[in-house]
Amino acid sequence: MQASTTTPCKDRYKVKNWKAYNKSLVHRGSLTLWLEDAVLRAWRDTDISRKVVGECLYADSVIQCCLLLGYVYQQPLRQSTGFVSSLLAMLGRGEYAVPDYTTLCRRQLCLPVEVSKALTGNNKLDIAIDSTGLKVYGEGEGKVRKHGVSKRRTWRKLHIGIDVNTQEIICVELTSNAEDDAQAATSMLKGKTEHISSFRGDGAYDDFKLRKVLGSGIKQIIPPPKDAVVRKGSKKKPVPDYLKQRNEAVAYINRQDSKAWKIKEGYHQRSLNEVAMFRYKTAFTGQMSARNIENQRTEVQLKCKVLNIFRQQGMPLAYKAA
Repeated sequence: MQASTTTPCKDRYKVKNWKAYNKSLVHRGSLTLWLEDAVLRAWRDTDISRKVVGECLYADSVIQCCLLLGYVYQQPLRQSTGFVSSLLAMLGRGEYAVPDYTTLCRRQLCLPVEVSKALTGNNKLDIAIDSTGLKVYGEGEGKVRKHGVSKRRTWRKLHIGIDVNTQEIICVELTSNAEDDAQAATSMLKGKTEHISSFRGDGAYDDFKLRKVLGSGIKQIIPPPKDAVVRKGSKKKPVPDYLKQRNEAVAYINRQDSKAWKIKEGYHQRSLNEVAMFRYKTAFTGQMSARNIENQRTEVQLKCKVLNIFRQQGMPLAYKAA
């Protein structure tokens, strides 16, 4: 009789700073996180009587504030304008002009959004990049599983780069679902690797162009495929410096195994990227609000900025339960 195999139980974790984390969760609902004094000053200086055709009337910070409030409280653009109008009236600033739906939609197209300053800062970063799918329109998973696909479904790929030490989202890119992960990571990091100490990614990022962008000065923690071999150079064409780390990984895995290499390099910290994606979909669902890809890029950047603001309020400190 064949012995039954049992699935090992997942590790259980508990939060040890529950009191502080609970306060941070409460503070996430505070309107003062989004209605800053600088935004209100920019709003006060808006004069709709001086409107000139083709000229941006509202400051970028005002447009960003309206969009952020809509995403945080999960309201469409038209409802967001009504929400902001009533909010300003309650604050005694009912005379402030609120951008209408058309203005928000058009300005969202090219709104500059700074998700994080980490890549241009002075601290060394240990980053991890991964991707997930976001639905633009189409049928829900439950209906598809029960009755099959009957309508066209459209998805986008959200690429998120985080600092594994702080869990801050430091770079974001939105592409079509046909875009290669390594290609997206290359465009995200090209010319921005000065403050990166290490890079973590799954096997989809084992790409020579990406490794070239990272260079030999960045620790490349990317698992090579099972059939990978050590690349040998010649006197005329030696092995590039950016591929030497890959050769070392292949040689180590051949001597030991893939699991030993992952433990040695700390590869499993990459799973924190999946935590960031879980936070994104928990806070904002896995569906896009905008319909064209330019507005969608602004949408995901603003939502990731919201997650960074939430992170600043406080994060759970977990420990493995016995």
